Amino acid sequence: MKSPLILLALCALLIGVAEGQEKKPSGEATRLNERAVTLLREGKVDEAITELKRAAELAPSSAVITANLAFAYDKQGKADEALTAYRKALELEPANTIARNNLGNLLSRQGQYEEATREFEELLRRDPDNAAAKSNLEIATKNQGISKERQDQVSGALQAAAAKPADPQAAYAAARVYARLGDQDNAFSWLAKALDLGYDRLEYLKVDPSLAALRKDPRFIQLLEQRQPR
Repeated sequence: MKSPLILLALCALLIGVAEGQEKKPSGEATRLNERAVTLLREGKVDEAITELKRAAELAPSSAVITANLAFAYDKQGKADEALTAYRKALELEPANTIARNNLGNLLSRQGQYEEATREFEELLRRDPDNAAAKSNLEIATKNQGISKERQDQVSGALQAAAAKPADPQAAYAAARVYARLGDQDNAFSWLAKALDLGYDRLEYLKVDPSLAALRKDPRFIQLLEQRQPR
């Protein structure tokens, strides 16, 4: 059975100007940042990013503005830009616990659990009583174990298939592993290979518990129809 990854205990938090430990930026940078915070709360991410970029140009040493920009990039789905901005914010203000927690959360969501745990551990070194960091560190550690288990399952199936490249059962076993892990593209690829190699238990495909998710995909019926004897 597929082991589900555990959701992080705390989603990324919006960093408002007053929450930072730095001296509050003055003038236009502050106005732009506050405007961006409002836009983010309204779900207007693209507009917020425009404002935050301008604010960051005016106040390049502001960790809070940089962290807000990272948060906005994350909301926009630009993980690489968000990671870069969070790291810059922490260079400017290493003690910014919200930025570090957000960075750890983002790394975890990217599957970079080892880096995520380092960030949570560093956060706890600086703030030992941070409950969110404690919970997120525990979850990231568990998810790292689950991810390792999944990788081992895939590696074992692929090694078996490589050892018996003409064996339809080995290819089918690889398809089942990928299907259980939710990787439908690879599951269908190996299932097609198994059928091409001569796997003929077509009726079992319709009831195999490991393929339950695949059977909901239109590609499953198409694959069977292509293999039905004419």
